[in-house]
Amino acid sequence: MSNEKEYSKIQWFFFVIFIPTLFAIILFAVILIFLGVDIKDKAKEIGGNLPIIGEYIIDDVEEDEENQINIDELQETITSQQNRIEQLEQQLTQKDEELLQLQNEATFLEEQVVSQEEAVAEVRHDLKEIAKTYEAMSTKNAANILSELPTSEALLHISQISTQSRAGILAKMDPEKAAEIMSRLANQ
Repeated sequence: MSNEKEYSKIQWFFFVIFIPTLFAIILFAVILIFLGVDIKDKAKEIGGNLPIIGEYIIDDVEEDEENQINIDELQETITSQQNRIEQLEQQLTQKDEELLQLQNEATFLEEQVVSQEEAVAEVRHDLKEIAKTYEAMSTKNAANILSELPTSEALLHISQISTQSRAGILAKMDPEKAAEIMSRLANQ
């Protein structure tokens, strides 16, 4: 019978004191949550004041502070990395613009080279036509015309004439002018 009384005292303690108290605490916590009270922080504050439990709760608070510091450091790193990315993107845009400008310059220069080559080809063609005209003339008339031209121009014209015709024309020219043209022909 003494076992039954002990058992009934334990039952009485759980059914009359422990379970209703636990239910009241849970009900009170739910009401506080609906009222907007932060129970977690309050529990940490109260638990932090308890002798043995307080050591573990303080560690949680310190870990939260360390985690917050780590989060702040990571956010600063992210911000600095984003700034660096923006700088690199600006540099890339600038380099792309420079590349485009250089490509445009290269295209322009290529067009100039092509037009100059065309002009040179046209001048050569014209000189060959002029040379044919001199060859069709009598050597005396060709010599008279070339004698009247400036030496550099006469040199261009005579350089396109065949060697046989050139010899006849130079023979009919003034000896000094012919010598100067021959000297320049030899140095080309």
